[in-house]
Amino acid sequence: MQARGKTVALLLPNHFNANLFKTLRDCVIGSGGKIMIVGFKKDEPLTDSTRKEVFTVDVSPENLGLGDYDALVVLDSATPEEMIASRKNLGLIRTSYEGQKVIGTVDRGVELLVAALGSLLSGRNMTGPAESRIDLEGAGANFVDEDVVVDKYLITAKTTSDAEKFCHVLIDMLQSISGLAA
Repeated sequence: MQARGKTVALLLPNHFNANLFKTLRDCVIGSGGKIMIVGFKKDEPLTDSTRKEVFTVDVSPENLGLGDYDALVVLDSATPEEMIASRKNLGLIRTSYEGQKVIGTVDRGVELLVAALGSLLSGRNMTGPAESRIDLEGAGANFVDEDVVVDKYLITAKTTSDAEKFCHVLIDMLQSISGLAA
């Protein structure tokens, strides 16, 4: 499993899930890749859910170009409403989708995909927590009750406990990134 030379952009809310972030960070970096923290404002501090870790935003969504990253991962948030309310976040997800980037979500991060892509998810196989099923099906997606689901270049994971499995799938996709199409 190698991600050498690949960059994963992590779209983080404030008070993000610390364990999820650490699992993804360690997995990507451990496989030779790098991460880029995307948040509302460059150089803004973000605090994890335990309020023990503080990270600084590397880039804001509007300043992230398609050539700057190989995959976009939307992290779980206890309050996805704040992330959904940001047109910049939704625009980044839509631009990533249209640019055929690998896009991944874990847990309630899938709600941002629904908000950003809506009916573009029609016919896609996706998973997420039980409370997101209605939103996914409302967008026309097929809800699949599995830990991690891949549909072309979309990767969705049901819960934060699936993060390690999710990351292994992400790294595998990054290895075979050429030739992906919507």
